[in-house]
Amino acid sequence: MKQMRKLPLGIQSFTGILFFILPILFFTSCKTGKTVQRQMQGIQSELFYELTTPVYSENIDHTIYLNPIEDSTIIPSTVVKRKGGKVIPLIVYNFSQDDYEVTLGDASLTQPYHDFLTDALLAQCNRSSCFDLIERDDTVLPDSALILEVKVNKNSTTVKMIDKEASYFIPGFDFISGYSKWEIEQPVSWLEISARLMRQENCLWEKTYAITRDLPYKREGIENPVHAYEACIDHMAECLSYTTKDIVENISLNLHLLMLREPAD
Repeated sequence: MKQMRKLPLGIQSFTGILFFILPILFFTSCKTGKTVQRQMQGIQSELFYELTTPVYSENIDHTIYLNPIEDSTIIPSTVVKRKGGKVIPLIVYNFSQDDYEVTLGDASLTQPYHDFLTDALLAQCNRSSCFDLIERDDTVLPDSALILEVKVNKNSTTVKMIDKEASYFIPGFDFISGYSKWEIEQPVSWLEISARLMRQENCLWEKTYAITRDLPYKREGIENPVHAYEACIDHMAECLSYTTKDIVENISLNLHLLMLREPAD
């Protein structure tokens, strides 16, 4: 009967190290982008619009009709993509980091974006402009009516979300979880909106507004994954709200200056 030869001491040591490290790598948490995306489904946030410009208190001599905004170009649902990460496996301490890129979708908003943009334009123009802005319906309008056409050309808001986890391993015992912390980086919105004022087939004014804006702060130290997902959606909605406000205020101001030169209806 043959006797099994013992492995050399160096190989035994290497095998022992693998015995401890491989379980660490195996149990390290690594969620795919699709997994996080499914877990974020159903989480919604509310866009907001704060009126801060002065109230126009002179006579209102003009009426402009706003055509329905049909497409907001925002993606239908929020998308999450894993953008890498790192693992630091030691014998008794294990650290991992997963990086995700999240893009805001319309389904994550309590109000469709095109409805929010419509409400923002109506509220802003009817507060600080020398004309009444009315949402157009099926009523037949006279040939002299002024029609505002608004089109969203680009609408994208993204943010980087980071999951950091650490766990401890003691030989002969189970894993002891250390901590799990989420970070939500500064979101960025890219928004491009075109507006033009029409009378019949004549274009009286046209302009395209393009803005890229981020928020100057991030959210850190979130332990609960669900709370992190909620903070992520809230953070992006806040960024998109401010970006929309910048463009809407500019549209209102430009139309106001234009209509000041127009004779009264």
